Amino acid sequence: MWDNVRRACGIYPEKRISCLRKNGQEVRIISEMVDVLAEAFVSICSASNYTEPFLMHKNRTERLKLRFQTTKHISYNTDLTIFELHTALSVIKHTSPGPDEVTYSMLQHLSENSLLIILYMFNRIWKEHVFPDCLKHAFIIPIPKPGKDPQDPLNYRPIALTSCMCKLFELIVNVRLVHILEKNENISPFQSGFRKSRSTIDNLMSLETDIRVAFLKRKHLVSIFIDIYKAYDRT
Repeated sequence: MWDNVRRACGIYPEKRISCLRKNGQEVRIISEMVDVLAEAFVSICSASNYTEPFLMHKNRTERLKLRFQTTKHISYNTDLTIFELHTALSVIKHTSPGPDEVTYSMLQHLSENSLLIILYMFNRIWKEHVFPDCLKHAFIIPIPKPGKDPQDPLNYRPIALTSCMCKLFELIVNVRLVHILEKNENISPFQSGFRKSRSTIDNLMSLETDIRVAFLKRKHLVSIFIDIYKAYDRT
């Protein structure tokens, strides 16, 4: 009960990594443990994990230049508005800031003139297709996976604390994209994750219904479950 109370108050116990193993050797110096974790995270996302045909396709596709020009006036390509910025600031969930230490609370208390300056910067990014390098940096926090050996560096999930300015810009763009995708029914009706007013419970209820119908009709029902190895870490 007290754990839940502390979490509700935003109080979390400080958990330090005391020891990691590398090639059978214990590593206890903080700077060396940081390097061990960094190597582990890089190895998970390494291109060596992919097949040769996929790498060829990936490299070929990445060399293609994107064409942003269009002769049609499309609503979702117009300049971002101050209304969208205000809306995003009103719905954001307060999370930890990134390396710039700018918090959502700071942004929410800015004057209208300051917000217009931020909007001007966002629209330059939007129209010039150049994303500032300073917004690409993040703090990586290693979170131990429950029930796993805490000394194995591969048993940590990397959580990135990115800039709140970056996340605010992403939220505005994401709202536009989701609106278009939902409006044009581009998202499969069977997808429930990452959709408003839907969750994985919808899929469970649908599966349960199919199972009950199969029983009533005395038929077989085949279900396929896919467990993707380190899917979160490689996304």
